[in-house]
Amino acid sequence: MHYETPYVNYTIPGNFFGDVVFKDELSVKPLAPDIPLPSYAHPTDAGLDLHAISVEAPGTVIVATCIIQPGMTAKVHTGIAIKLPHGTFGAVYPRSGLATKTGLAPANMVGVIDENYTGEIIVALHNYSNEPQAFAIGDRIAQLVI
Repeated sequence: MHYETPYVNYTIPGNFFGDVVFKDELSVKPLAPDIPLPSYAHPTDAGLDLHAISVEAPGTVIVATCIIQPGMTAKVHTGIAIKLPHGTFGAVYPRSGLATKTGLAPANMVGVIDENYTGEIIVALHNYSNEPQAFAIGDRIAQLVI
């Protein structure tokens, strides 16, 4: 079954810088029902959190928890597509806590999303540690900076 929904203009909750509040407009298209939209965990965060909704990779165990073996990379689906504002690009960065505690970070360290890309955001999540690392579906796995 194909889930079809239009892009919706989504005002990202304010990001604070001194006394100035920035509100970003981002067109977001959920690709399945009940997908968590990108959001700032805290008002002073630089990046919007991206959540895992499904994973595909050889040797990856998928239930409610996903395990990535050492040195392996998994394609982690976020379930969203975006339209970036004209004159901008998106950058997918590691979440510093996840990377330092578990060794899980985007394989290319920073993924660039061109202004004209409107497909699903998929994070190539790599296990840089020497041990299997787990995360749950729904976890925040990367951050998007526009």
